[in-house]
Amino acid sequence: MEVNPIPGLAHLPWAEVWFHAVDEDVWREASRRARSIGKTGLEVWTTDATPEVVSFLVPRGYEEVRRYVLSELDVEAAPDPDPPGFPLVTLAKRPDLARAIYEIALESYCDQPGRAETRIGSFDDWRGWGLDPHEPEAFFIALDAQGAPDDRVLGYGFLELGGEVAKNGFTAVARSARGRGVAGAIKRAQIAWAKAHGIRRLQTANEERLTGMRALNERHGYWPYATEIILRGPLAPID
Repeated sequence: MEVNPIPGLAHLPWAEVWFHAVDEDVWREASRRARSIGKTGLEVWTTDATPEVVSFLVPRGYEEVRRYVLSELDVEAAPDPDPPGFPLVTLAKRPDLARAIYEIALESYCDQPGRAETRIGSFDDWRGWGLDPHEPEAFFIALDAQGAPDDRVLGYGFLELGGEVAKNGFTAVARSARGRGVAGAIKRAQIAWAKAHGIRRLQTANEERLTGMRALNERHGYWPYATEIILRGPLAPID
């Protein structure tokens, strides 16, 4: 069991933990580990496949704070996507755009429902988890005017690769460019790349309140298969 500060929200009093099953001993051990890193509460992740976790925690003062809809695309069965609609490049071809990507990340992570207090840190802090670990060939960047001396980055999205199953990682669009179809362009490029590289399934997770992104996934053939549930509450009392 891993109990850690919440990425991007480490300044908050909760420690993050996954419970696929829970009882008094598990809760107390998670609480002990949270105290050891200076936290006073837990942010617990579970799924709708284990409702007993929620039933255990709610009477102990926990409240649901977010839900994520998990969806999957059968890449082989999906039709070939339409062209993206915006000029797209990969990070492999344009590593010089890293700073512009960071600027979009700064305003996008905190715009997620329930994540307004997110702090992604300095450029070097962020790139250690938000840029460098991801395959540059599968990291797509949408531009406003490709080839211009001042290429303006509109958004980005990457795939988390893992054999025949990959995940749509974080997709971010500049506030000034939202509503123009940038996320859809990135999604279509990801599907096309997956088809060309033998990926059989694409999986994604979207906060329940992001209805536009969920509708976008449905239009491209993704189907929901599970829900992640996030709760916050106090640590177990010390004996």
